[in-house]
Amino acid sequence: MARRVTLAVLLAFCGALLAASPAPTVTLDGAANSAEVPYAAVPKFAASRANTGVAIHEINDPRLLDAVKDVGFSFVRTDLFWEAVQAPDGWHFGTFDGLVSNLSARGLGALFILGYKHYMFSPDQPPTSAPQLAAFRTYVYQAVFRYRNAPVRFEVWNEQDHKDYWLATPSPRAYRALLETAVSAARAANPDVTIATGGVQQVDRDFIRAVGDMSAAKSRSGPDAVSVHPYRQQYPETVLDDYAALREDLSTYAKRPQVWATEWSYPSYAYEYVADIADGHSPEARARQAKYAVRLFLMNWIAQVGLTSYYDMRNDGTNPREMEHNFGLLDAGNAKLPAYHAVKHLFGFTAGVKNARWFIDEKEKYAVLKFEAGGATKYVVWCYGAGNVMNLDVSRLPGRAVVTDLYGKPRTGRGMLAVTEAQGPVFISVAS
Repeated sequence: MARRVTLAVLLAFCGALLAASPAPTVTLDGAANSAEVPYAAVPKFAASRANTGVAIHEINDPRLLDAVKDVGFSFVRTDLFWEAVQAPDGWHFGTFDGLVSNLSARGLGALFILGYKHYMFSPDQPPTSAPQLAAFRTYVYQAVFRYRNAPVRFEVWNEQDHKDYWLATPSPRAYRALLETAVSAARAANPDVTIATGGVQQVDRDFIRAVGDMSAAKSRSGPDAVSVHPYRQQYPETVLDDYAALREDLSTYAKRPQVWATEWSYPSYAYEYVADIADGHSPEARARQAKYAVRLFLMNWIAQVGLTSYYDMRNDGTNPREMEHNFGLLDAGNAKLPAYHAVKHLFGFTAGVKNARWFIDEKEKYAVLKFEAGGATKYVVWCYGAGNVMNLDVSRLPGRAVVTDLYGKPRTGRGMLAVTEAQGPVFISVAS
């Protein structure tokens, strides 16, 4: 009996040794052209970063737009409701004119969602009949023509693959008819318009494939982009495979559209990464949300997504146990949350980025982004996967190197740093 116990203990000890295998080590030297790891170029990183915005719901709040600008976003995404602008006595764009004017004063643009039902033409359902589509066409034409000289882009509908948002059983055929109507009207109103499909839930490739390629029928008849909402319970790094698969699908299009991510974020309540926390307002839940937000943006920019829109700028309510009240960078009272500060630091750190390249170890689950900006060589280094850790050797960096956490707070030490998933990304800047 004693021998059997000893053997069990020995097996457990061996298992512990295997579980505690050495963490991977990355050594940085701060030189712009060093061969630290086999980096892959990300030539459109700067363009993807510059084309990043955020969803808002209250369009008459200048303080909210000031916060959007302060973080570093370049546009806002919001609904341009059909019912809000067309009435029996004509067109009423005044509220949206005010928004576009306030945005322009801050150097910001808009992404307007075109939809949905209209009590005069298509009550409680999407436009599907010929008369309904004709009315929708007029609405799209009026909206695009009105903002033809402003930095405004458009999406056709929102999550049309879900019955609650399509207002009926989802139908790729019906949506394609609506999309063809909208794109044709938009290009008639402004040949230079940028217009995209509505964002499907997650990365619904089945629905996208069923809608098909409109550009094959006539030159410039297709949308400029296909939009997705890649929400997921898994960590942000898992999105790379989804983008790759979608781009493979789109590679056969006569006019290949961009991939846009027009909604994505992680709430601080009701998702798996905060499942052990029953309060979306707790400091720990909001700290986790901050690191996920930063990694989300990094993944979209590294994937060179054509446009990213974060969801959303401000919490929609005050309930710490309601998922829909815990997505924002601001709380419902406009207090800046940890994600606000972390994303603002990310935008500031990556301002002026050029020559971006990166390395990812999918087995060990860590990544290194390297680029030049403002006369400095810069890095962002992070782990992903709960409980993961890596060793970052910064002993070869020059003394002028600055190492901080995801909020810009200095990290001490110039030897071997433990970079944990729990702490979030590490930011390093080495001035020339």
